[in-house]
Amino acid sequence: MTEPRDMTLYEAGQQMRQGKLTAEALLESCIARIEQRESQVHAWTNLYVDEALRSAREMDKDAAAGKWRGILHGIPAGIKDIIHVKGMITTAGTEAYEAHSAEADAHSVAGMCQAGAIMLGKTVSTSFAYRDARETRNPWNTAHTPGGSSSGSGAAVGDHMCLAALGTQTGGSTLRPGAFNGIVGFKPSFGEIPTGGVLELSWHMDHVGVLARDVDDARLIWRAARNDGSADGADGGLPPLVEARTPARVGRLRGYFETKCTPEVWRHLEAMLQLLADSGVSIVECEMPASYEGIYDSWQHILAAESALNHLERYPARKELYPHHFNAMMEEGFSQSTLVYLQALRHRNQLKEDLAGLLSRVDAIMLPTAPAPPPDPSTTGDASFLSPWTMTGYPAISVPSGLSGGGLPLGMQLVTGMGRDEELLRMGKYCQNLFGFDAFPGKS
Repeated sequence: MTEPRDMTLYEAGQQMRQGKLTAEALLESCIARIEQRESQVHAWTNLYVDEALRSAREMDKDAAAGKWRGILHGIPAGIKDIIHVKGMITTAGTEAYEAHSAEADAHSVAGMCQAGAIMLGKTVSTSFAYRDARETRNPWNTAHTPGGSSSGSGAAVGDHMCLAALGTQTGGSTLRPGAFNGIVGFKPSFGEIPTGGVLELSWHMDHVGVLARDVDDARLIWRAARNDGSADGADGGLPPLVEARTPARVGRLRGYFETKCTPEVWRHLEAMLQLLADSGVSIVECEMPASYEGIYDSWQHILAAESALNHLERYPARKELYPHHFNAMMEEGFSQSTLVYLQALRHRNQLKEDLAGLLSRVDAIMLPTAPAPPPDPSTTGDASFLSPWTMTGYPAISVPSGLSGGGLPLGMQLVTGMGRDEELLRMGKYCQNLFGFDAFPGKS
């Protein structure tokens, strides 16, 4: 028997509008999954079950009276624990942060609440959203990582504890948990979802991202989180499903990306590209511009400098509470010269300009979201296939595409030009349909 929590967000929304499902029943199904699995997965920092149930009952009363909050009416969601939710504790995943109850919603959370989402709780973030792994495990196999830094958001959605979640990405922190947990991760163009109310890591590279079951759900969350008036739905209706668009030309990158991949993941990419080719898509051989060389060093220089400034007052007094990797980045940031930082910013700007030329020749580039299946939980995985687009702000989406030989999820990443988020979602929907991946942990 299908549980309500196993529906997509869109399906659940339609069921509620047809009187076949209540927000309370949907939430209780999610809570039951959490009770079954949280002791193994560790996706949540804090849960607010009683408050969520009260909200669900209020929404059911409104629905019975024909009043709909918006396109997310009654949908349980998780929020990464560096994003403020009014009345919920933000811990940033570390004792080095002064945990406190937020006084106001982040911009993205306010939009989701206005659209009717139910805030179920805060999901585990790595410490200050950097690379120090924490307790969350991959729901497909708890001997592996769910990715990071949006670890809990990816695991909670992947394990059907909630229908969607917000994450963030400064390197690969939304798309990699998407791929590793068999769900969609969507990082829109830089600034598409304002970062107000999110603990800052790098003001040049921080993005708010979306983790959801499929592309249609990701689009609904994106529209709501933008909080720009485009996600109304108070008349009770849901917007049309994403119209899949067949890309005419998809780029394939070799070089670094081919040599970095495990043979299994590269074969999987070739198989997915062949599916596209068989459906009429032209596969175009592409090369990264010369400015790509050394970009990972520049990414690290920018991140270290801006993070050091963000922690200028906190770090000296609480240094011993900072985890290993973040501590090392702080030391790098404080010792780094201004010239190195400015050179890194110039490098970023050059790559951004050069990528515009590359992406103008194809509808999208497709490459693996990560170069290998989810590794052991001592690390959150390799973000190198994601950092270039995050650093330059280009939109990217990860679509689940299959399972590794070890039974762990794999994802394919699509990248397109700046501001072409709607087009990217449409191409992502086409790939989602073509790949046909619909498994989840525990599905018989």
